[in-house]
Amino acid sequence: MEQWRNRIHTVRRKWAAAFPVIFVSLFMFFSILLLFGIGQVIMVSFLTLLFRTKSQKDFSLNDLLNCYGIMLLVCLGAYLAVLNLPLCFLLNLFVPFAIVFLLTDKFNPKAYFVYGMEFVFLQLRPIPLSQMPVRLAALFYAFLSLTVLLYLHSRIIRKRRHYGTVRKGMNNLGRQLMNLAAGKRDPRDREELVQMMSHMNQVIYSSRNYTYLSNGYGTVNYYFMLVFQRFQYLVDEILDGQTIVSGGSQRYFLKLSGLCFCIEKGMNQKDNRSLVTELTDFIESESLAPKKLQEGMREILELICFSLTKITDVKMNRPVKEWKIPDMSHKLKGIRSHFHLNQFHMRFALRLSIVLCVSFTVCRITGLEHSYWYPMSSFLMLMPYSEESVMKINNRIIGTVAGLLVTFLLTEIFKSLAGHIVIIVVMTCFMYYVPVTSWTMPMYSTCYGMALTTLSLPRGEAIELRIFYVAAAVVTVLLANRFLLPITAKSEFLKSVNSLLDIDESIMTETRKGRDSDLNVIRELLLRSQMVSNEIRNYIEKNLAPEEKEFYQQLLPVNAQLVSEMEQIGAYMRKRKIVPEQNLMLEELLRNIEQALRRIRKSYTKNELASSMLTEEESRAYGCLDEELYFNTLALNCLKSVNELDQILHSK
Repeated sequence: MEQWRNRIHTVRRKWAAAFPVIFVSLFMFFSILLLFGIGQVIMVSFLTLLFRTKSQKDFSLNDLLNCYGIMLLVCLGAYLAVLNLPLCFLLNLFVPFAIVFLLTDKFNPKAYFVYGMEFVFLQLRPIPLSQMPVRLAALFYAFLSLTVLLYLHSRIIRKRRHYGTVRKGMNNLGRQLMNLAAGKRDPRDREELVQMMSHMNQVIYSSRNYTYLSNGYGTVNYYFMLVFQRFQYLVDEILDGQTIVSGGSQRYFLKLSGLCFCIEKGMNQKDNRSLVTELTDFIESESLAPKKLQEGMREILELICFSLTKITDVKMNRPVKEWKIPDMSHKLKGIRSHFHLNQFHMRFALRLSIVLCVSFTVCRITGLEHSYWYPMSSFLMLMPYSEESVMKINNRIIGTVAGLLVTFLLTEIFKSLAGHIVIIVVMTCFMYYVPVTSWTMPMYSTCYGMALTTLSLPRGEAIELRIFYVAAAVVTVLLANRFLLPITAKSEFLKSVNSLLDIDESIMTETRKGRDSDLNVIRELLLRSQMVSNEIRNYIEKNLAPEEKEFYQQLLPVNAQLVSEMEQIGAYMRKRKIVPEQNLMLEELLRNIEQALRRIRKSYTKNELASSMLTEEESRAYGCLDEELYFNTLALNCLKSVNELDQILHSK
């Protein structure tokens, strides 16, 4: 009985989650049908998808206006593409390529989908110039409706973000400090904090737009991610057992633990001055031995104070103007580095545009009945990764066959217009209830589409044409995935390992500039390092045997430690306006680390690992680099991490 109760509860919860999307889809369908006619109903699918995507984020009018602007340009491109054969050929090459190239990367591979879907679907129902005002009016009506519906959704259903992961992270710090005061460590706390930092990195990356690295919400997450990263480094690499058991340290940890819990509960977006004051007083009044540990903890606590102040200064959904995407990552400013066939977005942009160009050109030349099902099915099955495309193809074949069978049975029963409308309503409900990755999704969408088609086309002919065009699309997509710049999970995994080593070298290159380093470049590199590490971690968990995993399970923690050390060295030098040239010993150390990282990267790429290690005697020769002991420890630990990284790569 309890099992059935749980199942019923799960089903009710899923229907409740799907209801807003179902409501929007049906509302848009009937209102556009009544106001603008059957010819404009084609836009309901991509408009519903836009609602589904944006409803998962905080409401942002600026973000929506940017989306609407892109959609108007895509609408114009779709209209021009159906005017004649040359425009059809050229625009189906150019528009999908531009959408994917400008909006997509390997960390956000589906950013193109809504706009690509709009471009494809609007070509399915060509209109004369005289009908263009009607289509634009329908679009503007849809934009206004979506804006209102998304605003209501954000107020009624979706709760506003309140830095939940940041609060959980501060709670984690509080628990770790309590354990340290009791002379204990819990590895589960460390693992939990690592997972939180990974999630925060995703949040930060998803908050970027075409020009800026992050909005206010992402910015605050970034600063607290650095807090957690530095804290965990301090606990793992600097804190020793003798420090933990000393009485003074226990009092320090216990009092700081209480402050972390206060921050967890008390931080807000209006006024954090009392929390900052408490932390500042603690920094000034409390001490921790040894001195290097005190210095490291002081840096962390000062960063917490800065982060709490930032919460009240920034607007959550507005881009932070100082956080500009550096030229190396900007798609247009850095176009030379992005315009290579080894780039993820370049390969998929070309593959998608060529497939759509071929399929729409075939439709245009042959003029066959309902031939638009060919490019539509090709678009829906062609995914960035070959493995995902194969899954989509399998689901589409099974779903199409099942959907045609259900359509045959239902249209035997419901033959009137009202009956077809009932089928559309029911299929809409199930289409947005089931998971997107299931074969039932294309089954319901097939029923939905066939219910519309059979209003104007005999059922038997419609079924035959659907099977023919889906089969043609399957063949096209399989050939494209096999021969046309394929992207596989394994190939991207191997690139990710190389990319991780490239990023290490780039971080050190920028760190060596000291006070003159570009903070936005550092931010971008730190985010990418975390994203690439997550990709590697996810791949090895799903695809590698236990004995193959061991190498990467050793590599990733050492690399994360190295990145944390380089980040802290750079922050220390910027804060104190240090130029390495003024400290010859520091300059030599950083240069040697950079050269070692370069040799590691090159030798790994060539699969011929020449030694890049610096000997223990060379490490000791650097002596005292700076008057602050924590910085000395940090710099020499960085050197050791590079050597350890080299040893791991040699062991492969």
